[in-house]
Amino acid sequence: MHIADPDVVQLGEAAIAFYLSPDTSVDKPKEKQPAYLVLVQADGSTRLVKTSGMAEPHIAWSDAGLFFSDDTRDYVLGKDGLARFENKKAGHQQSAFALPDDKGFVAVYNDGFSKSGYTNQVAVTTSTGSQLYQVEGNYFMNALCGGVLNGIATDSGAHFADSAEIPGMRSKVEPGAQPELLSQLYPATEGREKVLAWRGVFDAGDHNRHVPCHDGVIAFLSDYADADGKPHMTVVSWDISNGKYTEQPLADGQGRPITEKLIDPETFSQKSYDARALRGGHLEWLAADGRIMSTEVASGITEPRFDTGFVSGSNSSSQAIFTDRSIHLIQEKFDGMTPVRIKKFDRATGNLVTEIAVPGLAEQLGIELNVRGTAVPPTA
Repeated sequence: MHIADPDVVQLGEAAIAFYLSPDTSVDKPKEKQPAYLVLVQADGSTRLVKTSGMAEPHIAWSDAGLFFSDDTRDYVLGKDGLARFENKKAGHQQSAFALPDDKGFVAVYNDGFSKSGYTNQVAVTTSTGSQLYQVEGNYFMNALCGGVLNGIATDSGAHFADSAEIPGMRSKVEPGAQPELLSQLYPATEGREKVLAWRGVFDAGDHNRHVPCHDGVIAFLSDYADADGKPHMTVVSWDISNGKYTEQPLADGQGRPITEKLIDPETFSQKSYDARALRGGHLEWLAADGRIMSTEVASGITEPRFDTGFVSGSNSSSQAIFTDRSIHLIQEKFDGMTPVRIKKFDRATGNLVTEIAVPGLAEQLGIELNVRGTAVPPTA
């Protein structure tokens, strides 16, 4: 383990990067803990870049470099070194995306409840610096459609009152439950978000941070209660051009609800997928039991593809990173001893390509850290 000098560190030939952040489930520490961007080489060796910390950090990698943040700065690590831009902001991150054509990066941060409702922040970082502005609503899920960033909020903040005029946007069981809001977050509209549409679903567990968008249609898995309180698990297609959406119930190859035989409903929320998970009309995702699942967006039919051996539960957590050619998985176990493990699978065949073990970083650093945001090179 090597903590790099920020004045001389370069991106180099890293195979994968992830952000180690203090465990937010632990009682508030007496003093603020640092966090680390970890660059992993193919042989499992690491270089670390120390930061002032960010809860639930996310990172993005493009040909322009590797973007990451803390609560005071934004960073772009490239082949020529580390660029640092002052940008004080909320210490809890929702997402990070690389803009097309290497035009920079856009990220969303959670500033929490405000007097008027709920505030998020949007930061745009280019080679010349970072700009920050506020948006209303808590946009847990985000999708980049071309160069346009859209957010889906389960807490719409001050916009909630506006939805009362729209039929179907109130729960009959829990009148205070909020429907989902779709807004354009970037580019800003007169310095703010632009409300696009509402979806009459409630208590939604739709918190996968980066979801796919293809030809202006956002695709994601949804777990919610309808206005009558009935639970649903669906795959949603939401068109940003007209605000209309369609959805299909998730079913197995025999047409049964996926919760009957295919997956445990109690672990559905631990699924992992990202903005590049859509391929050939199918949304691929890592289930908590370690299998890669494939859901046909048009029908909702979901079938297992292959088993990765990386499970998520009370003792471990696994994340999936999708590229055109590969599926990269990273797993941590919460025992303070087991090395972080990384697997790379051929996306077409499901064959294991490489496996890397990264010795116990949390144990060496002497503080409780969790693997948060992850990214691989754009050519991976």
